[in-house]
Amino acid sequence: MTDYDVFTREEVTKLLLELGMPANLQGFRCLQLCVLKVIEDPSLLRKVTKNLYPLVGKEFAIDGSVVERSMRHSTDIGFYKTQFKPLCKLYDMDENHWTYKPTSSELIALLAEYVRFQAEKNGLAPEQAKQN
Repeated sequence: MTDYDVFTREEVTKLLLELGMPANLQGFRCLQLCVLKVIEDPSLLRKVTKNLYPLVGKEFAIDGSVVERSMRHSTDIGFYKTQFKPLCKLYDMDENHWTYKPTSSELIALLAEYVRFQAEKNGLAPEQAKQN
């Protein structure tokens, strides 16, 4: 496991916890893995229900629809607790900006982009980029 991999996993976990998502729920682990997969391959965001959710489901031996539902449950809890105000702080937005709960795919995209940016800012890059 590279420094980049460790950094991204750690950052994703911190962000999900900051957003008020309980770590004991299956949706937490599914969201965590979805964000990590999208960091590796952003094209997975194009067809989340056809590609990303089944891919994550294989890791946990569950169906893609169960992945989607468990993530929705975790985001509901997190949004209820924090209204995702920590997300506004990350992107330096007004705390009243998030007036709705983002969809799972929106949240995955926002978190993946933030973590990817933070990794670059810290001088870390995926192994494939370093080889080119």
